[in-house]
Amino acid sequence: MTRTVILAIRIFLGLLFLAAGIPKLGATLQTLAAIYSYQIVLPDWLALAIAHLLPWVEIAIAAGLLFGLFMPVTLVATGSVLVVFTLLTAQAWWRELDIDCGCIDLSALHPALAILSTPGGATMRNIVLLALTGLLAFLLRRSVTRPR
Repeated sequence: MTRTVILAIRIFLGLLFLAAGIPKLGATLQTLAAIYSYQIVLPDWLALAIAHLLPWVEIAIAAGLLFGLFMPVTLVATGSVLVVFTLLTAQAWWRELDIDCGCIDLSALHPALAILSTPGGATMRNIVLLALTGLLAFLLRRSVTRPR
């Protein structure tokens, strides 16, 4: 049962990160515009570097989750990226910014899911994803330390 839950969470998170990273490949200017929409003070060179690297980071996290590679490192990377995304969307929500969160647009699945692309919806979604990442870390650690 635990193995099934671990696999399901890994696949779910991995597919989300893959779906977030792939559209950003070759869309550096759109990613850069999304970064600037948060209105945080960053040097241009750093914003551009993030716009170039972010899709690859998301795809690497996806690969780690989907294939179960380097799970301690993958979980730290997943959690770290989600914490940053959560803080960014929360500050945009707090400041009532009209941002392009650079998120996955799930409104094609159902119009009500468009709320997840708003700052408040993205913040709540990221908190849930952080909780899933924490649960995954807990279950993996427990499965390793538990005698068979």
